Amino acid sequence: MNKLFKGLAVCLMGLGCSFSAQAIEGVKVGVGNGQNSTDAYQIALLSDFGQSFFNDKVKLHWEFGVSYWKSDIGPNKELEVFNISPIFTYDLGSADQAVLPYIDYSLGIAYVSDTSIADKKLGQHLQFDNRLGFGVRFGGEKRHDIALGARHVSNAGLDNDNDGFDVISVSYTYRF
Repeated sequence: MNKLFKGLAVCLMGLGCSFSAQAIEGVKVGVGNGQNSTDAYQIALLSDFGQSFFNDKVKLHWEFGVSYWKSDIGPNKELEVFNISPIFTYDLGSADQAVLPYIDYSLGIAYVSDTSIADKKLGQHLQFDNRLGFGVRFGGEKRHDIALGARHVSNAGLDNDNDGFDVISVSYTYRF
């Protein structure tokens, strides 16, 4: 993987260690595939926002992440994506279940290291990061999480070049 991505991941983990234990809720790692045979890797810290709604069925937390995308085609074959996203999670069961399914949605912001990847023109560095996922939490105190997600990064028409980019990924989260 790219040296820059590794360095940024280490910095992100260091940043997370500098917060109090209550501020960081967990660590997420993910792998996926995007358009034009692009491989996608992600590491993120989750921060508990401390908000729940609808009898604790909907929870809000923040994700601070960095992703590395690598393509086999196009003039630009590598891209780093830095995101900050509020994530709404809706539990599809009750907390006493051994395996708790959920869906989540997020519309955050992202900064991309270049304005293109593969043959897709993103137009500008500032992007919107739109995601929808389905997962399950399990284990003691529901500390483990496996999810499947779809991600769309786009500038929402703020630039004439707005191909956007889609990634499907699987992730594992460990909650502290």
